[in-house]
Amino acid sequence: MEKAVLMAMSVLITVALVGCAGAENYGAVVDKSIQVMKVKDIFLDRNVVGKRVALKGTISSQCASNGCWFVLQDDTGQIFINLKPSNMTMPPRMNKTAKVMGVVYPVQGELQLIAQGVEVR
Repeated sequence: MEKAVLMAMSVLITVALVGCAGAENYGAVVDKSIQVMKVKDIFLDRNVVGKRVALKGTISSQCASNGCWFVLQDDTGQIFINLKPSNMTMPPRMNKTAKVMGVVYPVQGELQLIAQGVEVR
């Protein structure tokens, strides 16, 4: 009986560790309580300017020199994600799925997300 309990606990711990190992985090931990928006909603609802939002999509292009920005693409559009104001960098993660938390700001007439945290899978 004791062996079965130890074996079951061992399997549960292994599964938990494998599940956690899949994500890479950069900057702050992405707040799970923030509802994930679609990219198009950023452009349609100007009330989000200056507010913290979360987006999820694929990294479609990225700064090759020092990883200070990337473009996030979802099924509704794409948006520039700026890592530099938060002093963040990220190694190349093209075509990976990312969940990004940050604040929406207009820069030279275009909306972008100033990232505070990025989770890549």
